[in-house]
Amino acid sequence: MRLNGHHWPFDSTCFGVRFAEVHRNDHYSRMIPHPRERYRLFIDETGVQSLKTAKTDRYLCLMGVVVKREKHDGYVSDRLRQIKQDLFGHTEDTPIILHRREMVRGEPPFDILRKDPLVAREFEARWLSLVREVPYLAMAAAIDKAAHLEKYSVWHHDPYHYCLECLLERYVKWMNRNGFVGDVMIEARGKAPDKKLKNAYKHFYRNGKGNLSASTVQQRLTSGEPKFALKSDDVAALQIADSLAHPALAYMRSKAENVELGPSFGKQLIDILLEQKFARHPQNGTISGWGLKLLP
Repeated sequence: MRLNGHHWPFDSTCFGVRFAEVHRNDHYSRMIPHPRERYRLFIDETGVQSLKTAKTDRYLCLMGVVVKREKHDGYVSDRLRQIKQDLFGHTEDTPIILHRREMVRGEPPFDILRKDPLVAREFEARWLSLVREVPYLAMAAAIDKAAHLEKYSVWHHDPYHYCLECLLERYVKWMNRNGFVGDVMIEARGKAPDKKLKNAYKHFYRNGKGNLSASTVQQRLTSGEPKFALKSDDVAALQIADSLAHPALAYMRSKAENVELGPSFGKQLIDILLEQKFARHPQNGTISGWGLKLLP
């Protein structure tokens, strides 16, 4: 689909899929796509999960990046690796994992971004190009924990699991509209929280959500459990999601509070997402509620 001259991410052709709109044909929707046609939702977060920190750390945001697995393991990973090799000395023996918090703090090896303005400008230019050019679909769900506590005085859904359900729902519906299948990978956060998260995922997988039936969920998700990856696993899309989570949250907060985002690197990233990467309504291109969701 084209709107205002752009190919939007909800159009299956943007991923180079060999068949489009297969959900319109019952025969094709029952087919199991070749592994090269399978997708993965990569999730990373910014903010604190606990409701106890609602006054001091008010917001939590989960950033989702959907990539065809074949593209991710080849082209996307190669593009990211090249940047890290050229600017930060990444090698197989000494891998560099991009992490926004460490980069903002100027921790080694990212201290060079503060010491050398030329390197900083090159990194920003190359990262903007990567975010613009690699094929993926973006979606983010955030929660205002203070507003959640105020709205629901008795029922307090876990903020992380609440946002996770929103992402999973949108991911499954997107796959169902296009006849795709896929799985989910989440950055590991520890044994206890990962166990709770796995249980929340299993509940969604077994029961569905609202008007999204369990049978549809199970038809589109290829696994009844999420996959977990450590930062040290050097997963390209998780590093991309990490870089986009804070700008996505800043944008949603700015809209909710009716303030303008000032010029910044994060603003340039969000502009790319708004222009061509966020999931949209398949007819009118609306992003709110499709590619971005602010709870409660």
